[in-house]
Amino acid sequence: MNINEFNKYWEIEYPESFPICHELKWVYNDRWFRIHSLPKSKRYAETEKEYQIIFNRQNKLINDIIGEENEIILVFGLYTNDICNDNYFELKSFNEFTKVQTINLHEERPEEYEDKMFFDIYIKIEKWKNNEMNDILKSIADDEISLMFVCPSQKCIVAPYDGGVDIILDTTENRDKIKLRYQDWLSPREDGL
Repeated sequence: MNINEFNKYWEIEYPESFPICHELKWVYNDRWFRIHSLPKSKRYAETEKEYQIIFNRQNKLINDIIGEENEIILVFGLYTNDICNDNYFELKSFNEFTKVQTINLHEERPEEYEDKMFFDIYIKIEKWKNNEMNDILKSIADDEISLMFVCPSQKCIVAPYDGGVDIILDTTENRDKIKLRYQDWLSPREDGL
């Protein structure tokens, strides 16, 4: 998938949003659900055993939703004034990520963003393989980076964060079916957060 193909895919499948993972749950709430990565909604792992729980839960969920060997697009973005951008250096330095677009946030949402505020989107194509992205999942769980997995063939987005995983599926019905399988990992909160 090249730059134009990704941008066209996003425009067709997710036209109401930018590829900014923390915003998607609000835009596609009818297709969204969240699991927590640790029991009792604990946010951060403190032991190797807790990291293993995170890996087990997240790999099981992603295998179920995306499937082994299916193509995924790893997507991350950088704000122009983000002090955490250094955490992404390793990802960018692989030269395997391609910058696909720059969003002028102030122009798009002047009430939310200051002048000269931009968001650069980078992608990389991979195949999902069980436990092969645990280093990335650990960096996300430790709140060092933010990255989402987009799977065109399954029409879904899997967006791990520090504390859990946000999932956007193709339909409300499919979301409800998958959500039921993971009811023990859901938030006890009424809003699902």
